[in-house]
Amino acid sequence: MNVTAMGRVNVATPGTLVPLSADPTLRVARLAIQSIPALTGKGYIGCSDMVRASLVGVIRILWPNASGGIADSLVLESQSGTNNIPLSEYYIDMDVAGEGLLVSYWTA
Repeated sequence: MNVTAMGRVNVATPGTLVPLSADPTLRVARLAIQSIPALTGKGYIGCSDMVRASLVGVIRILWPNASGGIADSLVLESQSGTNNIPLSEYYIDMDVAGEGLLVSYWTA
């Protein structure tokens, strides 16, 4: 598998969803998302209809770790090991402007 480390994906304005890809044809075998130690706001991973306040469309809330300990994370994997996770269908949002999540993905 080949890894692509996107690095920190920031949300400029809370409530404005940030897609993980603008390319609807990009499919991956594994997706890893992690909160970043020392940040203060919760991070959200979800679908295009995600609303933090009601949790509609939220797949996972990633809790901050302002003290710099173990970071909260989520890993999604294709059961077949093939590239069938559509990256453009996943979005992030944050509670705090300018904060973000660490994102990496693998292709088979």
